[in-house]
Amino acid sequence: MSAAPTYEQLAERVRQLEDVRAIEALAARYHRLCDGGWDGPSHEDLDGLVALWDLDGVYSINPRRPPCRGHAEIREQFRRLRTSMPWIFHTFTNSDVAVHDDEASGEFKGIAYYRREGGAHIVVGTYSGRFRRTPEGWRFVSWIADLAHGSVLDAEDGASR
Repeated sequence: MSAAPTYEQLAERVRQLEDVRAIEALAARYHRLCDGGWDGPSHEDLDGLVALWDLDGVYSINPRRPPCRGHAEIREQFRRLRTSMPWIFHTFTNSDVAVHDDEASGEFKGIAYYRREGGAHIVVGTYSGRFRRTPEGWRFVSWIADLAHGSVLDAEDGASR
């Protein structure tokens, strides 16, 4: 029979679980702050979005464009998304997070529904992230999306084609 875990071992397990949950909450906050279009613009809170990244963080959702590096470039990307994706709604699932002291990495499956140029679309894929614990909490070091876009919804009634 194995010995019961020590207080220190249990405390470390709780810390690991809290860290994983905090990183999942960071990803959820990113998605919530991107969402919009039905009661205000999408990507409305630029300061809130940018604050999710470490100062030298990297953000990439389009492999045809260079990644955004640092707060100024990330802010401009979200400003552009307000007009290119004025209506968007995200979900994410299947998080897989590994924490190593004050650094972490993870993958999340994501689905987003968006409207653009009179059409309704869906995008599915994987977000890969690296994260760092800061005095303000966990922040993105990098958040890279590998997404597949499709036009599978009818813009008029939302019915599948």
